[in-house]
Amino acid sequence: MKRIVVISGLSGAGKSTALGFFEDVGYFSMDNIPPLILGNLVELILQSKVEKAAMVVDVRSEALGDPVEEIKRMKKCRRDVIKLIFIEASKDEIVKRYALTRRKHPLGLNIEDAVEKEKELLRDLRSEADIIIDTTGLNPHEFRERLALYVEKISKEKLPFTFRLRSFGYKYGIPIDSDFVFDTRFFPNPFYIPHLSSKSGKDKEVKEFFQQYPEMKEYAMKIADLLLKAKEGYMREGRMGISAAIGCSGGRHRSVYITEEVGKILKEKGEEVVIEHRDIDRA
Repeated sequence: MKRIVVISGLSGAGKSTALGFFEDVGYFSMDNIPPLILGNLVELILQSKVEKAAMVVDVRSEALGDPVEEIKRMKKCRRDVIKLIFIEASKDEIVKRYALTRRKHPLGLNIEDAVEKEKELLRDLRSEADIIIDTTGLNPHEFRERLALYVEKISKEKLPFTFRLRSFGYKYGIPIDSDFVFDTRFFPNPFYIPHLSSKSGKDKEVKEFFQQYPEMKEYAMKIADLLLKAKEGYMREGRMGISAAIGCSGGRHRSVYITEEVGKILKEKGEEVVIEHRDIDRA
C-alpha cells in the first residue's frame, strides 16, 4: 500500500531532520512543497512506482497557496494514504536554535514574535496531525527514535538497518557526512603497475593482485566487525544506518577493493548494504 507522509510544523523545530530520517529509511523525499501543487503531486505519486514518499509543507509556502487548507483537503480525500506529522518545540528552544545558527526566520519578524505568529497560522493544521512530536530537549538521536517508532507503527514492519559504504580518494577530500573513515593507503598500490593502473578495484586483474596480500582480507573483516558492533549502539540511539567511508590516494584501486570486500562480508551476514564508489572514474 502506498504511504505518503506530510511533515509540517514550526520553523526550527526539526522538519529538515525529520525529512532526512525518512530519506534514510527509503522514502522518496521532497522539501518545501508549494501547496498549489500538493494535490497534483500526491496523484502523481499514487500513479507512479514510488511506494513511500515524504514531503515538507510549511509556512514558507504560503505565497503559493494555503498550506493549512490544502493539507486538510488532501487528508480528507486520501486519509488512508496520507499521514501528517506535526513537529513543534517551545518558543525558548526555537529562539535558542535560531541564535546558534544565525538564520533568519521565514516570517522575517523578531524571532519570538515570528514563533507566536507561526503557531497561530498553523493551529488548525496541528489539530489535523496524526502525530505531534515536541522536540524540546530532544537530541537528534532521540528525535529519530521517535520517528522510527511511528514509522514502524504505520507500516507494521521493522525498519531495516542500512550500511552505506563509500570508497573515496583522499586527494579529492574526505566525505564530510561519514560516521566512520578508514584508510587503505598503507597497502600496495596497483597505480604504479602499468597494466593495472587504468583498471579499478572491481576488475578481475586488480582483485587477483590484492589477493596476494591476505592482510587486506583481514582488514576488511575487522572493519565489518567494527561496523556490526557499532550497529548495536546506533540502534539503541534510534539511528537506522551507518555511513562508512573507505579511502585511498585516488579512490580507484585499494579503497574500491576493500569497500567491495566489506560489503560482501556484511551481506553474507544478512545485512542491508548500499555501496558507492565516489571517485572511481576520476583521473
